[in-house]
Amino acid sequence: MGTSSEPIIEIRNVVLAHTHRGDHDKPSQVVIHRGDVVAVESEARLDGRHLLRVMATLDRPDQGDYWFKGKRVNLKSHRQCLAIKRQIGYVAADAAMISNRSLRENLLLTRYYYGNALHIDIDETVRCLCSDAGLAHKLDQRPAVLSRMELLKAITIREMAKNPALMLIELPEHYMQMKTSDGLFRHLKTMVRSNAAVVFFSDDSTLIGLANRRLTLVGGTIRTVIA
Repeated sequence: MGTSSEPIIEIRNVVLAHTHRGDHDKPSQVVIHRGDVVAVESEARLDGRHLLRVMATLDRPDQGDYWFKGKRVNLKSHRQCLAIKRQIGYVAADAAMISNRSLRENLLLTRYYYGNALHIDIDETVRCLCSDAGLAHKLDQRPAVLSRMELLKAITIREMAKNPALMLIELPEHYMQMKTSDGLFRHLKTMVRSNAAVVFFSDDSTLIGLANRRLTLVGGTIRTVIA
């Protein structure tokens, strides 16, 4: 995939000493450009998720400065991070939906808030994604009725509906097929063609092979490998 010159995210002089710590942890750089497809590789699953959470401004690194679209972000500032979270999709095992709202309401909460209206319904793109994911008949039910796989698909659709600049996904191979007949994968490819970026943490070699770069975590150090 091609990339443009403007980075979406830069994390400068970063050290992620989450589950490992040692003298080999050296500051490194993380740069995600528009149109990037980046695979995260780590022997420790918590480290891989931690890196995704740092990119999503949900965690802070042990060391490093976070920049979003050319502006430095104070990760301790809830106000600044909230504005960034609107532009980043995050799908992982620790992502959740509001339990006492229907699936339809969960998919619409962001539009309700920023549109300042409660009469909005899901748009055609989201409706088609729900149909492809087998969720169309469950829109008026609460998340508790969904299987784990269905919940991950629903969270992915919710995050895609934000039209984010960056999608962060943990282990997409657990609920998404890497072929165009899978609606979620097809939409993900469309997002990349539209200049969004995708960063995923995966154990699947076929999926990793689709990336144009790899970020390999060794202890708290991040190494970049061009695919």
